[in-house]
Amino acid sequence: MSRNTLQAKGRREQLDSLRLLAISGVLFDHAGISTRFLPGIVGVRFFLLLSGFLITRTLIAQLPGRGTGTAGGSGMTALLSFYAKRALRIWPLYYLIIAVLLIGGVIQLREAAIHGLFVTNIMQAIKNHWHVTSWFLPHFWTICVQEQFYLLWPLLFLLLDTTRRNLLLFGMLGVAVLFRLGMWWTGMHTQVGFHTLPFASFDALAVGSLLAIGHARLGFLVERRAQAWALVLAVLLSLAGMFGGFIDTVVLPSLWLVPLSVLILSAFDGRLGAAGAFLDWRPLVFFGRISLGIYLLHLPVAYAIITYGPRSLIPWVEHRTWSGLAINTGTTMILATLSWFLFEKPLQRLRRYLPDARPARVAVPSEAAV
Repeated sequence: MSRNTLQAKGRREQLDSLRLLAISGVLFDHAGISTRFLPGIVGVRFFLLLSGFLITRTLIAQLPGRGTGTAGGSGMTALLSFYAKRALRIWPLYYLIIAVLLIGGVIQLREAAIHGLFVTNIMQAIKNHWHVTSWFLPHFWTICVQEQFYLLWPLLFLLLDTTRRNLLLFGMLGVAVLFRLGMWWTGMHTQVGFHTLPFASFDALAVGSLLAIGHARLGFLVERRAQAWALVLAVLLSLAGMFGGFIDTVVLPSLWLVPLSVLILSAFDGRLGAAGAFLDWRPLVFFGRISLGIYLLHLPVAYAIITYGPRSLIPWVEHRTWSGLAINTGTTMILATLSWFLFEKPLQRLRRYLPDARPARVAVPSEAAV
């Protein structure tokens, strides 16, 4: 195996591990354990930042883009292939969970339709409540934001030239900041829509995309000095986030993207040293690869334990304890592993039948994990 191949493999695996770390914060917050700092808030930002980075890396490789001389028909074929591959990665387990809950009478058809149409985040904002109807599916909002971005960004990427793409992404970054500022100014920052509306996530998705586009020019961000300053900034942001107020609500969400961006690029370039060796740890890589299943299943699993589980386990999970977090997370990881090997991974073999218009000279190590 060549050095380039090994580097590409390492980059992909470290990003898989980072994805697991991102969703781990969400699992912790959802366990209800009381702490002044809520890692899930940062975890969601990290998850969306990674999504923007990985999806744009894939688009750079697969879609010709405007001005490349590629025929429109071939560009459309690549676009449709892209959509099919994204759907094949995300939809099967997502819709299986909805179908099982619907058939089992746990959710009603209306709620299934809301989740199935990827508008959970919109309905949460309209109702100003995290629970559309069920308490164990609010986390679907992040998947909906991701899918809404995945629907529009590839088409715009294909139609726009490089300058207009960058202007659009910087515009998205500005919209997110103005959105949070406006919500704070009007006293609406306590509304659920402050978190779930797509505008709130524009900056994370846009910065991730800009990292992918400008990767070759951002080498200074993976130098040791930049990594050290990023670590210092992350510690300061963690401390500042414990005090709430304007800074925590309006400013920190965007500032967190700075150290997280350094972490992503450093992992992608294999420049994390000892930390990179930790991210290459095989169990961490594996669970990072199946992190979509862990994320989707963790609250339905909690519901199943509380509703149908052994009486000895129910109080631990229901009353939000450290033991409950361990029980729920362990059960979730087992089910996600089974789902991966018995359901999701076999379906990924269908990717070989989809057309691939990707130029042979471009490699995107993280495409299969997006």
